[in-house]
Amino acid sequence: MPDSEEDREIPLSPLAIGYMWSTRIITLSVEMGLIVLAFHWLDRKLNTVPLFIIVGSLLAVVFFIVQITAMTKKPVGRADRDDTDRPSP
Repeated sequence: MPDSEEDREIPLSPLAIGYMWSTRIITLSVEMGLIVLAFHWLDRKLNTVPLFIIVGSLLAVVFFIVQITAMTKKPVGRADRDDTDRPSP
């Protein structure tokens, strides 16, 4: 019995994989920047320059490493299926 269309994995082109990785990295970079900016704002409010900028930078790097490690554990060459959690009829 052949697999149904829902069960088949969809192969992605190399260009699609490149776009997928670039959007992931850009998203992580924006998140890192926002963390550092938030701690910079806190530094200016509390007059503690550069204490919170250093703490925020370290926190952003740790966050980046954790997120990139989680991303690299997923297979890259296949499309993500959001409907895999649906129960079978």
